[in-house]
Amino acid sequence: MESLEGVGVATGIAIGQALLLFDEETLVFKETIKVDDTEKEVDRFRAAIGEARRQIEAIKDQVSAKIGEEHAVIFDAHVLFLDDQSLIKETIVFIRAESCTAQWAFNQVLLSILHQFENLGDPYFVERGKDLEDVGKRILKILMGGKPFGFQNLKENIIVIGNEFGPSNITTFDHPKILGFATDLGGQTTHTAIIAKALGLPAVLGLHHVTRRVNSGDLVILDSFQGKVIIDPDRKTLDAYKKMQRAHKRQVVLSKKSAQAPAITIDGIEVQLQSNIEIPQEVDTALAYGARGIGLYRTEFLFLHYAPDFPSEDVHFDTYCRIAAESAPFPVTIRTLDLGGEKFFHRAFVKEKELNPVMGLRGVRLCLFRRDIFKTQLRGLIRAAADYANIKVMFPLITGVEELRIVRKIVSDVADELESEGVAIRRDIQIGVMIEVPSAALVADHLAKEVDFFSIGTNDLIQYFLAIDRANDDVNYLYEPFHPGIIRLLQHIIQEGANAGIQVSCCGEMASSPLYASLLLHLGLTQLSMNPTSVPAIHHLVREIHVGKLREAIPNPSKFTTGVETRAQFRAALKNILPPKTFRRLIEDHGRRKS
Repeated sequence: MESLEGVGVATGIAIGQALLLFDEETLVFKETIKVDDTEKEVDRFRAAIGEARRQIEAIKDQVSAKIGEEHAVIFDAHVLFLDDQSLIKETIVFIRAESCTAQWAFNQVLLSILHQFENLGDPYFVERGKDLEDVGKRILKILMGGKPFGFQNLKENIIVIGNEFGPSNITTFDHPKILGFATDLGGQTTHTAIIAKALGLPAVLGLHHVTRRVNSGDLVILDSFQGKVIIDPDRKTLDAYKKMQRAHKRQVVLSKKSAQAPAITIDGIEVQLQSNIEIPQEVDTALAYGARGIGLYRTEFLFLHYAPDFPSEDVHFDTYCRIAAESAPFPVTIRTLDLGGEKFFHRAFVKEKELNPVMGLRGVRLCLFRRDIFKTQLRGLIRAAADYANIKVMFPLITGVEELRIVRKIVSDVADELESEGVAIRRDIQIGVMIEVPSAALVADHLAKEVDFFSIGTNDLIQYFLAIDRANDDVNYLYEPFHPGIIRLLQHIIQEGANAGIQVSCCGEMASSPLYASLLLHLGLTQLSMNPTSVPAIHHLVREIHVGKLREAIPNPSKFTTGVETRAQFRAALKNILPPKTFRRLIEDHGRRKS
């Protein structure tokens, strides 16, 4: 038995067979064959080795012709792997012994050798391992005919294991046999984590070497509460986790029932709890968990669905109408396209190789760069808002008033175009901005005069303010919502919103953590939006907290010197204010996971 620790997201416990996703294009799963067919698989494997050799030799010739023979010699090492008789013999023995497909046998032998290279700890062998891995992927793709294993063929409960999955990959994991996933890289606030939470799919990210420690077919326990992955658990551990899994499922059922009651604090403060969603199908889930509306619909996932094409005006219109109708009478905040940064769904116009993508062509600046796409979305959105008064519009990554005015002018122009075409519209659509960059936060007083609401996007705001890439596993430990500078920034935004008389909400991941949500309530926020499955926990917190007592215990949260000190003060205060059982469940249990 081996236990690895990482960052847990989307609370839950999953138990199933590991399925190693070698890369985004090659998925290998165990498939048995008839004993009489094993020699056919052996022949197919030998043919794949020959085809790989031809491909590599062709690449070597191309490289030699274009940039010189001295650069082409690196492919000699690749050819040498194809001459490795031990690799070939072991695979053939495996095929015959296990009566399995050639790709499964080769994958298992390949992973075993890669593990050996890594365990040597020698830089030379680490590099050779990368060469072997590259050759191995080529052979697997040949064996599989260039087609990945279809998830529809899954027969066992699976936990997907990989180096890193993008948001587009995670959306394909919405399958009854896929119980969760684990990765080498990633953190709590990446878009991968956000999608996992939206799907209610338990995950553990940032495990560093899980792809080198686990093989497809291994029994795995995924504990996203504590951020653990346990490989080949013993019977005692397995039984204990099955018991915990049953208890958690019972708690989820009870939480859903209690979440339908109003979210009002002990001292009478009513809090609007809403949900962040990625796909229209999540509306029902959000409402079932007790959400009172949609605080953020991330429309980029609509673009993902239609990639590599773009959704038409009618697709935008129909989608927004559907979400608004299903959410009524509660409000729906639709955020315009926010591609870029971590999200590359349309390579035709997003520069995937930007040197610093999180600071580059993303959010509203991408919409201004491609106004044709932006206007198509706005046309569908404005038409939908004419039919559904609960629709609100929000723009991402606004940096200041000038940028906001440009965007609002485009909205006005699109409305004029529709009106001139005889389309009924309304001019009183509520328009807001996400406050997610420091420049916008510091001019919140100016922005508040020109919008109807603010939504604080704490994920990016913290990232930009603390100068960290939240998707970078080497620095995301610096992501600290309790940083005194962050608290002062939040105080400023909330105060300027109050001065202007506009609604201020939070739709970042801070809203989904009971500990961080207590800070937001302390600072005066009464509208929080989070992934659907987090609503019951925050609802529980709201109904059992006395905000006045929290403010008495901590009059000024920004006075503390460090985030560690602030966190300790809030934990101590909440331990005295909340019922013991609530504190243990919401604060201690959530605190076990790394953030």
